[in-house]
Formats: sequence, structure tokens, C-alpha cells
Amino acid sequence: MFPQKFLTRMAQIHQLSADQESVFLLRFGENREDREVASFLGISEEAYRKRMGEIYRKFDISGKGPGKNNRLLHILQNYLDAETTAQSDQSFLGAKQAAPSMTNFVLDIDIEELVQQLRYRSRQIIQERCATMRVLDMSHPISLEEIYTGTDVLEKITSRRRLGIAELLATYHGRDRLGASAIDESRVASLDALQRYRKLMLLGKPGAGKTTLLKYTALKCSQGDIFSDLVPIFVTLRQYAGSELQPHILDYIAQDFRAHNIGDELTLKHLLQHGRAILFLDGLDEVREDDLHRVLEDLRSFSEQYYTNRFVITSRLGAQEYVFEKFTEVEVANFQPLQISQFAQRWFSGNARHIDLFLRKVEENRPIQELATNPLLLTLLCLVFDEYGDFPTNRSELYREGLDVLLKKWDAKRNIERHQIYKNLSMQRKEDLLAQVACTTFNQGDYFFRQVDLERYITDYIRNLPKAHTDEEALQLDSEAIIKAIESQHGLFVERAKGIYSFSHLTFQEYLAARELVYNGNPETLALLASKISDHRWHDVLRLAVGMMRSADELLQLMKDQCDRLIADDLQLQYLLQWVKQKAEAIQVSDRIQSVRAFYLTLGRAIAQSDVLNLANVLARILVLDLDLCQNRNLNLDLAFDLARALETKDGEDLGLDLELDLSLALEYAQEMSDSRLAKALAELINTCPEDADSDAKWQDWAANLRQQAISYRNIGQIWNLTPPQLENLRQYCEANRLLVECLESDCYIRQPVRQAIEQSLLLPV
Repeated sequence: MFPQKFLTRMAQIHQLSADQESVFLLRFGENREDREVASFLGISEEAYRKRMGEIYRKFDISGKGPGKNNRLLHILQNYLDAETTAQSDQSFLGAKQAAPSMTNFVLDIDIEELVQQLRYRSRQIIQERCATMRVLDMSHPISLEEIYTGTDVLEKITSRRRLGIAELLATYHGRDRLGASAIDESRVASLDALQRYRKLMLLGKPGAGKTTLLKYTALKCSQGDIFSDLVPIFVTLRQYAGSELQPHILDYIAQDFRAHNIGDELTLKHLLQHGRAILFLDGLDEVREDDLHRVLEDLRSFSEQYYTNRFVITSRLGAQEYVFEKFTEVEVANFQPLQISQFAQRWFSGNARHIDLFLRKVEENRPIQELATNPLLLTLLCLVFDEYGDFPTNRSELYREGLDVLLKKWDAKRNIERHQIYKNLSMQRKEDLLAQVACTTFNQGDYFFRQVDLERYITDYIRNLPKAHTDEEALQLDSEAIIKAIESQHGLFVERAKGIYSFSHLTFQEYLAARELVYNGNPETLALLASKISDHRWHDVLRLAVGMMRSADELLQLMKDQCDRLIADDLQLQYLLQWVKQKAEAIQVSDRIQSVRAFYLTLGRAIAQSDVLNLANVLARILVLDLDLCQNRNLNLDLAFDLARALETKDGEDLGLDLELDLSLALEYAQEMSDSRLAKALAELINTCPEDADSDAKWQDWAANLRQQAISYRNIGQIWNLTPPQLENLRQYCEANRLLVECLESDCYIRQPVRQAIEQSLLLPV
């Protein structure tokens, strides 16, 4: 049948054992029947069939029946024909000696069969490279399929939009914070984009999940769930670029094929020429500067030569402009709330309590919610929560760790060395620079800033470093390069539109601004910080600053003084605080006195904001809350705050007021307290309450009577006649004091006498 030398080479190439080779040579070299081969070798027919089964597996032939034998004969004949053709070609070219081997074959076997063979052979290496992930401080790898959360992409790169700062700010209309995912975006499921575009450049910020998406797609391809007619080839571009002999990408993949017994160079070429591969090329931005030009040219040439295949290349946003003319560029989008929830459910799988608590904590804290939109930072949040069962009380520690991940750990954990654009800009200096920019822009109220302004801030900083350029043009070029480096390497600057930048997360801008102010903690800086207590935009900066300080005594005292100044000169508001003091003292509690004051101040605000027609309903609810506190010491501060907030926003539907029910509850409380006079007055009010159809005048008279009884028996119902500016000042005063209390209850260091003095003087008239 087949020449013995040819069969021997086949046996060696396919790594047949000695026993398998003896069967192989007799069966296909001398055309012996199965029983003859077994008899000649002195083995049983069962042993013969077992060896033949092993031979079929070595040639990647599966199934049952006589078809396996025919397929093997077909494969051997094709190999022999290819070898004969190669030898003839070399003789024609005058070659001295042909050296036939697998690498000489120009495969002519059925392409569908070849694809399935290569898919089968490559499955193990794809599994090895892509099936698990281990990032940051994970103690062990985790299954990618178990944790993977579907990502979306943006078909329009954000940095290429032609928008102005005013237009960007308009996209945040109605939001209380500028989150990284707040900009209106047109999203497409990543799998849809992968299927739609044969050549895809996948761009994204550091930690956006580019590699995870690539690995997951390669894994599902190898399993036959997607692109089941293609052979997945996964290449880490940093490793390919750093190969000792600097091979072309085709040679590098061929070496990988041979090393893992997938195929040889001609097998690979045959596959590529038929357009039956999908190449996942990961981390173009991770290629060293010295290798980049060579790699780019090689990838361009390779993708053009084998253009019928599918290609996916990943790179960071802000890296060099890589021009691949035939490629469509998309940007990996931030996680949305649903994706954050899905990721958490997979991470804490089996621990329903952890899932619920984690998601509630994230939802309640907007700065943390902003960080969670980045998959890498979300992983950090899950790791922290997994270890402690909560987030740190001092949030500055969490943000510090998040900043470290982007500045240092993410690349260091993967042994990636980035090109240093500006040699004098150490990691410490980068942090100082970022803090200075954050403080300057935040103080100016700038969430977005033009590139020219950002370059100016950076120039002002680096001109004072050792060996800095003195030439302004050189400094400007350095500052431009630094912006791009910080954007691509750390993801802390993001180009939101052409020439317009912001910090990637407002959380980091606030944290870095607080860091700058704390590190330069002179009296003027502390006074500036304290003066911002009535500005809601600064509240998170103040919280962070208090937590960062070695001692927060002076800042907290300044904040308390600033709270008092907000309404110190307003006589009517001072009268209101005097009433609050009287009501709180009447309760006679040994502790929580400041909480009782807050309760009555909130009720006072609710009364001050009521219109004439609504006053009766509000008074009835306030009587219930007041009597409940007196009888049960049940401080319904949240209910009181909700009432005041609903009146403040004029959202009547949220008040939930029920006049008849509230008066009945108030009567029950009065009877239980044995306050017969109040009970009698309330019973009479209930009996004389007008019908809905009665005149407004009758309602107003009845409401005036209710107010008079409330004043007489409970010292509640005074009309403060506050103007809109006074109501606004009162709102700011309440919010500022609330912030002060949050700071006191945080993980800050403050001497006990100072703490007690501040707490005891909260919400008192000056």
C-alpha cells in the first residue's frame, strides 16, 4: 500500500508508540487483514483493536465503524501526494536533497475536516490560557465562565465626539453627581459587535475588561458556542513582541502550533488561506516602545495578507493612534447598574446575604457606585467586601487603594513595564501632580477642562522638577505627552470629547483634591475647607479630608463655627432654634439630646414650609410624631425628614398624609398619656372636622382652631413666616449640621473634649 519510509515518518510525526507503530506499518504497509496483523504480531484481536483505536485518536479520527479506516487511508494518501509534489518541486528547482516532513506538505485534505481537527487539538491550549482569571489580590484563580458578565461596546469612540464643555455638562442634567457612565451613550452588546465586524479594534480604559472579553470569546469559540466554524488563535502581543528571535506573527503562531502539537506552518497557512481562523490579539498597548513599530508593521501586513479571517485586537484608549484601515474601532463601555448586580451575584454566588448587603451599600454610596462601573475596580470592591463584610468606614482608605490599583498594581501584577514619558515624574510625583490638578479644577468648579488648560496645569507643576526643561515649547510637549500617558497607562484622565478631559471618576477628583488640601493643611486651607460646608458639591471632599487627617480637631471646630454663622444674624431663625431647644429639653432624655433637637428642627421646617390649605394635614402628622416621641422615646427622625423634604420639593404625592387617621392616632396617644385636656380638644376637632365639600373659609377656621390647640397643649404650630431666602438658609444649615454629625461619627481622630463640646452645642441658638 504505502511505502515503509513514509509510514515510519507518519508514525514519528504523530507520536505513535512502538506497539502502535508495529500495527500501523503492517496494516497500511503490507495491506494485511486485521486478523493477519494480530496473528503475525502474536496478539489477540482485542489487543489489536485497542491499538488501532489509539492510532485513530493520534490522527484525530473519532467515531465508530469502518468509516474511520477509510478516513485514515484518505489522510495518508493526501499526505503522500503532498510529499511527492513537494519533492518534485524541489527537484525542479535544483535542490540537492529533499527532506520531506510534515512542514513540506501543502495540505489538500477537506478544509472542513481540517478545521474540526485543529479546533479539537487547540481546545486544551485555549482552555489553559483563557478559562481562568486571577487579578489583584485574589488568592487563587477563578473560573472565567462563572464570573464573566456580559459587556457592551460603544460604536462611537467618546474621545472623538465634537462636543463643547457646555454640551457635556448638559448631558448630566438632573443628576446630583457626574458619574463616568452618565453621558448618554449608544450601546451594543459586545457579542453583536464581534459578529458584525470581521476586523475589530477593541479599545477601552485600563480595567475595562478588554482581555476578559477576549478570553471569554475565545473560550466560547473553542467550545463551539460561537464561531463554531473557525479555529480560535489567542496571542498575547506583549509575549510575541518580546520573543528572543523577533519572529513574524505567522512564525510565532506556527511555533505555538508545533509546540502544542496542533499543526505546522503549512497547516496554519492552509487554514488562514481559507479564512477559517479567528485571531484574538491581546494588548497592543502593552508592547514595548522599542518593539512597537516592528509589531505594527507585522500585524498590518499579516492582517492584509490573510484578510478573509476574523481579527480582534485590544488596546487601551489614549495609547498611540494605531491605524489599521480595514478595522472597525469600538470602545468597551462602563458597567451599568444591572451589570454591576450580575457581577456581584456571580462573585458572591451562594451567599444571598452578602449579595444583598453589597448591592445595597453600593447603591447607597454614589462615589462607590461610580467606581463599580469599572470592572477592575468592581473586582477590588468585591475583594474588600469579601474580606471585611463591609466597606471601610474611612472611605479614603478604599479610594487610596483604588488609586494604587490604577497607578501601580494593575501593571505590576502582570509584569508590564510601561514607557516612561517623563523620566523625572516618579510615581510619587504623579500622585502629587494629579492631586494638584484635581484641587485646582475642583476648586474652580470644573468637572471638564480643555486640554490646553490641563497642559498649563501640568506645565506649572513639572517646571519645578529637577532637570526640567526651561523652554516653554518643550515643556508644553512634555505636558501633552504626560496627559496621554496618564490616560493610557492609568486611566485617570479620560478624553470625553475632542480636546476636553475629565478625571475618569469624580470620586478620584474629590479624593485627590482632599489629599492636596490635607497635605497642605495650613490655617488658610482649613478655613477654605470649612467655608464650603454649605456647598453640597464639597461635602464628599470634606468627609474625605476629615478621615485623612492625623487630627481633625481644628477642621471640625471650624466647620461647627461655619454652621452657626449661616443663620447667626437672622433673628427669626434664632427664634426657631430657641423653640427647638425648649421642645428638646422638655423631653428630658439623658443622651441623644442633639438628635432630639434635629427631630424638632425638622418638624419646625415642615411647619414653616406648609401652605395654608395643607397646614392642617401637616400639623396632624407632626402631633403624632411629637406625642409618639414623648410616650415611647421613639425618635422618628427619618419620617420627620421625609415630611420636610417632601414639603420642600413641593412633592405632595410623597407626603402620605391622612388627616382623619393622624388625628385618631394623636387622640390615642393623648389618652394613653392621660392628657385629658388634649384628648378632649382632639375629640372635639375630630367631631367638627368639615366635609370635603365645605367652603374654604370653614376649612381655614377649623385649621386655625387645630393650630391653636396644638400651640396650647404641645407648643407646636407657630407660624414662622419665613421667606424663601430664609428657608434656603435653613435648609443649608440643616444639611451642614447633618454633614458635621456624619464626620463626627466617621472613622476620624478627634480628641474627646472637642467631640463632646461640638456635639453638645449642635443646633442651639447663638
